Amino acid sequence: MRSLFNQIFKYAIASGVLTYNPVGLIPFKRAERENRDSLSRKEISSFLERIKGEKYDRVRQGAYIMYFFGLRPCEIDKNDPPKREGDFLIARNRKRKNGKVEYKKIPISKGAEALIDWNSPLTFGASQKVCERLIKDLLEGENTSYNLRHTFNTICREKVREDIVEIWMGDSPQRLIGKVYTHFSDEFMAGEMAKVEFPLE
Repeated sequence: MRSLFNQIFKYAIASGVLTYNPVGLIPFKRAERENRDSLSRKEISSFLERIKGEKYDRVRQGAYIMYFFGLRPCEIDKNDPPKREGDFLIARNRKRKNGKVEYKKIPISKGAEALIDWNSPLTFGASQKVCERLIKDLLEGENTSYNLRHTFNTICREKVREDIVEIWMGDSPQRLIGKVYTHFSDEFMAGEMAKVEFPLE
């Protein structure tokens, strides 16, 4: 409610109806963001072994997509699923504001090529709630699906420049997307991904 009223009063000020924003007098504390870690080498090994079990058939594709491409769970959408185009995975970037539709283009690594079933839909095979429960069980302990995204980021940054990884993650500021990404050829991006070595066992 505070955010809604804050925007209304800001609009009123910009329109010249008001001279100050009364919402500014209300104390406000932002919620603390929970930091997640990447999986340890031992946890990655356990994840890659456990995911072979029949119990995880419905989440295997999505979990692999998060591990090898760093997608957010909401970006593995059945209505607009990631898709393969040549040597790249194309996925909608859900972090863009105001309904802007933008897609990420992430090179396919050797590991992803080997483990993902490219002939099946690149989505989860269950509801969001069921998927969250299965992935939490799959990763054991306190880890969640976002730990796979952090793991992708960490593994890539060990070999590739930070700004390139930000583009793959979909976290780049508009400045980078508009002025840098357009100058990186597919060949360059594929070459950068070729430097990355994802543990496969």
